[in-house]
Amino acid sequence: MTDNGMTRRHFIKNSLVGALAVSPLSVAGGCAGARVDLKSELAEIDRNHDRMAINQSYLDAYDFDNCIECGECLHGCIYKDLDEEQAIENIVKMREGDVDVCEEMLDQCALCYKCDHRCPVDARPAALMLERLHDRRNRENGVPLSMRYFINGMESKGWDQNLFRDLYTDHNEEEQKILEKWSEPKDCGDGDLLWCSCAVRIFPYDIEHSQVLADLQKFGGKSDCCGLAAFRSGLYDVSRYLTNNLIDRLSECRFKRLVVMCGSCQEMFQMSTPTYFGQEFPFEVISVYQYIEEQMQKGKAHIKRQVSDEIKGDACISHSCFACEFGDDYLESLKRLYRQVGFDCAELAHTGENNACCGMGGYYRKGNFWDILDVKGVKKQDLKKSEKEHIVSYCYGCYFTTHLFHGGTTHFLLEKLLWALGDEIKYPMSGLLGRSLNFSNMWHMMKIGPSALF
Repeated sequence: MTDNGMTRRHFIKNSLVGALAVSPLSVAGGCAGARVDLKSELAEIDRNHDRMAINQSYLDAYDFDNCIECGECLHGCIYKDLDEEQAIENIVKMREGDVDVCEEMLDQCALCYKCDHRCPVDARPAALMLERLHDRRNRENGVPLSMRYFINGMESKGWDQNLFRDLYTDHNEEEQKILEKWSEPKDCGDGDLLWCSCAVRIFPYDIEHSQVLADLQKFGGKSDCCGLAAFRSGLYDVSRYLTNNLIDRLSECRFKRLVVMCGSCQEMFQMSTPTYFGQEFPFEVISVYQYIEEQMQKGKAHIKRQVSDEIKGDACISHSCFACEFGDDYLESLKRLYRQVGFDCAELAHTGENNACCGMGGYYRKGNFWDILDVKGVKKQDLKKSEKEHIVSYCYGCYFTTHLFHGGTTHFLLEKLLWALGDEIKYPMSGLLGRSLNFSNMWHMMKIGPSALF
């Protein structure tokens, strides 16, 4: 059932599922070392136009005719050192599909979508960049093992191991039971449903036992994935397949609004799926931060403690790539909440429409860890210039990357917010490294090492 009690058939007829439905992907199975043959995979995609998405590629979201080839999208990029003339020349060649120029520009790209904000005619040049990344994947004729490992939800298609499932193997018996409970469809009536994404499921205990989130039923099985990692990696059809599977799963539930804890999922639900697949979800999507602020405004949640004065004035806020996509109201809500926790966060040098990436955007280029180190350089300099010891992040990816690579003391806003509202945090996000030190994770990371490093 869907949020208004529709059957699966009516959900397909009236919304996204039927439009996004694709036939099973033909993927090489076997050992973890097998590569995915994209040419075979694409050949197996269902081409029935009555069942396909409105858009068939990233390029369909790019306004090719409206682009005036001014080069502003490339000229203003903080990851590219291009003068105005070079930017114009390169955007022209990218539009033509010049492989050498496209490869050079991709190797300098953070996949942060900020070029869209610089475009004076709203041509959406990020879609062009993603299409050229898709071209790169096709030229590789296979998905890099390291990239494949970080994409969840493709187990039934031969991608037998991935990071999240390896992290889940470290769960104790109680946590395993929580995930089993979350995987079952939920009937919330006219209430809200909490979407528990891949990253949320790494530490399920505190979410399940949160008093602040007690009124929310939780949903999300081990293989349920929004598809954003595949989407930003240039794997358009894989992402569409994962998104369609997720809609299949959500159509088994009944709810009015979907509360999303992961910023990447929110970006996929609210931005990428409508923009690049040409479809809307038949339910409202809100951030968990928006939900918590609503609870506070209704008097159902109250601040009971704050961070110390020592931390309060020595903190900065590390914004994510998606933040400005959700508008000023979203950013102002985050500001109100972190101030409620006690943080008096300073803004970094690059923020808003010129925000610097934490580094994860570089990973999507080739599935190479060195690209993370390359991209994170701008934010690392921003953090150094801030002279702040404490870094506040509200995106799971940003938190993990910042925690592992940037130094300083990193705080996850959702975790601190729940703590400030009275929850006890048994498994803090800072324990990720320890959770990843299990046999399954370490064994598979060794296998993908060459792909991830060279």
